[in-house]
Amino acid sequence: METVFSIEEIRHYLNRHSCIDKALSELSEKAVVDAQPESAFNPLTCAQTDKNLAKYEAHIGMLNIKTRQRELYRKTEGKEGRYWMALSPRWIPDDATVEGTEYRIGYWVNYGDNNTYGNFTVEQIQLWFENPEIQLHQLGGTKES
Repeated sequence: METVFSIEEIRHYLNRHSCIDKALSELSEKAVVDAQPESAFNPLTCAQTDKNLAKYEAHIGMLNIKTRQRELYRKTEGKEGRYWMALSPRWIPDDATVEGTEYRIGYWVNYGDNNTYGNFTVEQIQLWFENPEIQLHQLGGTKES
């Protein structure tokens, strides 16, 4: 999905630079997302759209973490890293209470370790990625036999 930024989002990025040439040379999707204040993702002002979901996932660093895990898995031919068929971010509804997370999104995982599937918090996914001895089904979800 191609990310489209608003004028306000571009302004936040440009305000971080004193030189327009440097701002243009360092311009990237990640740089613009990283320049956004946390208030940009306030549930009262941030519409829960797919576009904003992609931006929020990048803002909290999960997009980079997922990319590194996928690259590690491919580079080592599955000996390291994690495997999944789907690791899809989903907005947590404003009226929902999910214990154990400080983020506004969770993840639907399909066919992680040992055919595990289900909904997980950002923190559970981070723990799974950081600890090779932990299997996804130990953190939640459903394991197929």
